[in-house]
Amino acid sequence: MNDIKLLFFDLGGVLLDERACWEDRIHRTCEKHGISADVLRGEMEKASRSNLHEYKGALDALGISFGEKWNSEFIAPYPEAAKVLAELKAGYRLGVIANQPLNTRKRMEEWGLAEYFDLMLISAEVGFSKPDPILFREALYKAQVTADKCVMIGDKLTNDIAPAKALGFKTVWVRQEWGGMQTPCIEALTPDHTVDSLVELLEVLK
Repeated sequence: MNDIKLLFFDLGGVLLDERACWEDRIHRTCEKHGISADVLRGEMEKASRSNLHEYKGALDALGISFGEKWNSEFIAPYPEAAKVLAELKAGYRLGVIANQPLNTRKRMEEWGLAEYFDLMLISAEVGFSKPDPILFREALYKAQVTADKCVMIGDKLTNDIAPAKALGFKTVWVRQEWGGMQTPCIEALTPDHTVDSLVELLEVLK
């Protein structure tokens, strides 16, 4: 990608492994409502492939009004995250645009990942959540860079790829976790590049 200066990353499902958190939420939901985990996972997959929120879409399909709260206790970086960031840092400025809670910045520091980023836009700190374009515009303003010089790297076509692409970012879809099941059925949801892992991301960006 010529003339790219800054790479913006989503966190959950891209740099941070949320699979254990999802299993915890699925387990608590099934225990409370007396449904099987396979049924809930099946509805979550259907929702994702329809470009709906995986959990909310599944609950709606099952007639469940209130779900279980998200517990971020089990989140951990993907093992290759630090290595990939270190390699990319040698050639680009790095940033974060993510829907995450208030303790995210502290946890990124504890994991040793915060040092790689020039700026982090966290939804709970800013007061806006993706796909609201305000979060992306604020990131461009803080970085003092134009969208055509940036790449948005995310796992969800709806939250990451579509809003970034609409503003002129280049985009890379990382097909991991539930977001990786979404469907690029229209041009607005079609990324410039698609990878199945962080390691593959290096092949696109180096």
